Amino acid sequence: MPGGAGPAGGFGQASLKAEEPETLPWLIRFDEFVDGRRYQGHRELAVRVAGMGGGTTVLNEAVSLNVLAAAGLAAERYAYAGFTVNDRPTVARLVVEHPDEGFADALGGSGVLYKSLATSQFTDQGDDPIDYADDFKQITKKGSQDLQPVINLIRWVNASSDAEFDRHLADHVDVPALARYLAAQNLLLNFDDMAGPGRNYYLWYDLSTKKFTVVGWDYNLTFAGSATQGPHDTTTMGGRFPQNGDGPPQGFQPPDGMQLPDGFQPPDGFQPPGGDDAGRQGRPGGFGGMGGNKLKERFLASAAFKTVYEDAYRDLYRKFYASGTALNSLDSITEVLSTAAGYDESKTTADVEQLRTLIRQRTEHLATDSVITSQ
Repeated sequence: MPGGAGPAGGFGQASLKAEEPETLPWLIRFDEFVDGRRYQGHRELAVRVAGMGGGTTVLNEAVSLNVLAAAGLAAERYAYAGFTVNDRPTVARLVVEHPDEGFADALGGSGVLYKSLATSQFTDQGDDPIDYADDFKQITKKGSQDLQPVINLIRWVNASSDAEFDRHLADHVDVPALARYLAAQNLLLNFDDMAGPGRNYYLWYDLSTKKFTVVGWDYNLTFAGSATQGPHDTTTMGGRFPQNGDGPPQGFQPPDGMQLPDGFQPPDGFQPPGGDDAGRQGRPGGFGGMGGNKLKERFLASAAFKTVYEDAYRDLYRKFYASGTALNSLDSITEVLSTAAGYDESKTTADVEQLRTLIRQRTEHLATDSVITSQ
């Protein structure tokens, strides 16, 4: 892999087969047939599938959610559970809260939650909200609020000059919160954040401040890159590329068994596992068409926001890694996982040791980075 991957930077080797439903990703909707039905207050739960960095047990996502919550950042609730479909074998799976009205309530205050779709381009498409149907989905306050604030944000981010962007971003976005979000994604080596191929994020629009906050979601591709990735490097699949928009080389082919993220749109020459050419048509975005988000790109490229970003990075490094939270989370989560029905000790042991090695290497490497040592 270009750039090199850390020991836990490998790929989930689960093979997805319809006849093996216990291995498939699931979104369980409890009100699909009975309106208003909820499970412990949840309308939907996601049953996660193996991803990069977390092996078959998706420990990477569980650890990521744990350290985010410990640092006071928005994070979905999760649990390990024995999962059985019909007469198939029971397996231990990670179950994650799917952000909905209940999750929005936990964000505090009065606001509107919008979900970015995998097909989102974050480009100005005019005034008609219908033209943004493949970009964002409104989750809360339907009927009383609409998509117009998101349209206004997209238009301003794309049309403003560099000077306007620097002076007035704080009028549209909670800048310290955006810095914390972006710093957290880098620290966790999240390949599929708001600029990733799956465009995995939500926007929270605070109705009192009239500002947006980016909320993370779908962390099963965290710990996917190199332990030596720096604060200003771009996280990429299996390693890192420079921040000049360069993507994988022509003809790049991932390993067999790799599960591409939802909504993945590969660049020209990308060969999915097995040689499937489906979905090869590219979309706008950075990293060779594999993603991109204008808000993230402009924020990180601006010297005006370098200090707030580095301050957030330094603070979260201490909370995630220097404090031992990530390693302690791995230990406690592994202990809980061992109690779930369908627990596979051999697979879990291998996943734990790989992830433990990567966390230790990342902790040690960043401890010497100038951003961390500057204060």
